[in-house]
Amino acid sequence: MTDFNYDKSLHLKDLIPDSEIKDIDIWIKKYPGNRKRPPIMPTLKIVQEYNGNYLTTDMMQAVAEYLDVPHVAVYEVATFYSMFNLNKMGKHVLSVCTNISCSLRGSEKVVKHLEDRLNIKLGETTEDGLFSIKEVECMAACGGAPMLEVDKIYHENLTPEKIDEILSGIASTNLASVDLSDSNTTKSLGSKIVEGLASKKEDAKPTAKKKTQRKKKKEIKPEPILHLTPVKSPVKKVEVDIEKELENIEKEISKEMQSSAKKESKKETALKAKTVKTKAIKKETVDKKTDRNKSQKDNGAEKQIDKPTKKDENKMSSLERAMLRSSDNGE
Repeated sequence: MTDFNYDKSLHLKDLIPDSEIKDIDIWIKKYPGNRKRPPIMPTLKIVQEYNGNYLTTDMMQAVAEYLDVPHVAVYEVATFYSMFNLNKMGKHVLSVCTNISCSLRGSEKVVKHLEDRLNIKLGETTEDGLFSIKEVECMAACGGAPMLEVDKIYHENLTPEKIDEILSGIASTNLASVDLSDSNTTKSLGSKIVEGLASKKEDAKPTAKKKTQRKKKKEIKPEPILHLTPVKSPVKKVEVDIEKELENIEKEISKEMQSSAKKESKKETALKAKTVKTKAIKKETVDKKTDRNKSQKDNGAEKQIDKPTKKDENKMSSLERAMLRSSDNGE
């Protein structure tokens, strides 16, 4: 065996019977020989169930010795998982989830109801050793929050009535399993639970007078008041309200469509006007250009008509030619 630092005189075979040892060996064989840590969790579970729902330091050291692993490897598993208890617990551990989902759904009320019913606080055990209340992390039942686990059974969507049924069921089962001829045992085992539940039921039951008063109240029928108008059915009123809302929605939609249509028509009109104006400007520009070109041509033609050709100059006399040249020179 590997030389680990723990008490080597503690042997698991000396602390638990052979039947439990056989169950542990079955788990060990499920893993390769060099994988010694995986069986720690099932081994601790078997040892805890045998030891009355809790683990001692000696038992954890004995488990480490049997599995040939360090003591700290066993201790870290036992302290990490909420399923393992390092202190003495009751026969039935009520593990209440207080994580986010259960907390939002009223896990605090569940804990408070259990504390009031069992007359103990969170983490404590009843005097008869029957119940313990334990706070645990998420147990993967968020859809049924708030919930608790007891005796490997999940109880979800808890209410005060459901919690009372769970407690009374466990208490009655334990009372049926003991020797009822022993008055001391019968009284100590779950007596407070049964008495508490019985007192609650008695408080909930009305007395004979209250029952008769209730019957009388039911028999008395109020006289009809004629001036009051009959109350309309709430279903019809809801239907009417829905119809009105639909009509209002349809009106709003039609208004929006009309306003959008008006906006579109305005845009189209403005675009058409802009197009017409652009065309008019272009036409006016072209007309001006045409008129300018025409006037330039006319002026050129007049100059050509007024100006005599060389042939005409040859026919003129010297005097006429001199006058013509002087006129051209601006004299």
